[in-house]
Amino acid sequence: MADEAISVKTALIVAGGTGGHIFPALAFGQWLEAEKKANRVVWLSGSRALEVEIYASRGIVPERLPLSGSPLGSSSVVQNFRRWGGLFRAFFQTGKLMRRLRPDICFLFGGYVSLMPLLWCRFLGIPLVMHEQNARAGKVTRLASRMGAPVAAGWDECGGLKGPFTRVGVPVRRLERMEKRDAARALNVDVREDDLVIGVIGGSLSSASLNALPEKLSGASEGETTGVGARRPVFVVLGENGDASASSIRFVGRRWDVTPFYSLVDAVVCRAGASTLAELASYGVPALAIPWKGAVDGHQEANARRFSAMTSNPVWLEGDSFDLDDAFARLLKLCATDGVRRRKGLHDDSASRDLWRLGASRL
Repeated sequence: MADEAISVKTALIVAGGTGGHIFPALAFGQWLEAEKKANRVVWLSGSRALEVEIYASRGIVPERLPLSGSPLGSSSVVQNFRRWGGLFRAFFQTGKLMRRLRPDICFLFGGYVSLMPLLWCRFLGIPLVMHEQNARAGKVTRLASRMGAPVAAGWDECGGLKGPFTRVGVPVRRLERMEKRDAARALNVDVREDDLVIGVIGGSLSSASLNALPEKLSGASEGETTGVGARRPVFVVLGENGDASASSIRFVGRRWDVTPFYSLVDAVVCRAGASTLAELASYGVPALAIPWKGAVDGHQEANARRFSAMTSNPVWLEGDSFDLDDAFARLLKLCATDGVRRRKGLHDDSASRDLWRLGASRL
């Protein structure tokens, strides 16, 4: 039977931790529902307040495991002990959940939340696919590969993985284009129609150092020195609100509906989370990627390198001899020349479709 004709009764989607895991899972799950590939989509997450908040923004109440972080990810002995205890409880809770739901197929989106569902799927013989958003595979993805599970990769590279993988891309949230003035009104920011709007994205956990960059960049963004004419540069920071002495900086807080933000901005300065970069590539928004140094196994730098190779957007490593002002100037030049290539308002479901095809081949 052709993959397009296959559907299942219950699909279980496992995603938690941060928005980088959850947003691609939400995009994929909602595609499954829209395409009627599953009669029922069930979501499974950890117990972080952030996870609950992101799912609630889409009107979804997921099943939850007693997990709030990786037991290998904290310097606190007490916190790691609690996380190991949560992982132990999650083992039995996942087993009960699997027997109750009886999913026909599971799609795991990586991170510590996927570990116990992976083990139970292999034990119960439930077909599964592990989706790896990053260009460097995480620990659970590497384990899944060693256990013979198919790995769907977000990029054409999946570093650290010894087994095979299938590139499908990263599912992205649907963007409905808004007029600039309507987007500014939705974000409650005062910008002019001819302003050059530079968005700043610190990720779902926010980034204080990245949010502080507009103060440094505002002095290097005068129109006559950047090749963007007389357009006034305005920075719109998506993340926790902060103080700004420069009149060109606007903080809009943390938001899960990205339509007004992406409709407003002309370019973006961001961390190198896979979900963010995939969205920028899909929407055609010029970007300067600044990988977070603390990312496990350097996966953000790997993401940024692949993103830059694919889109020709600049990358700057914090502390690198390559000057930040030079990187930012390259971004502004893209703003002046990239208008024809922009795809804001368009949506590409190919990653979700290819991920489903890989899963359907296991049924």
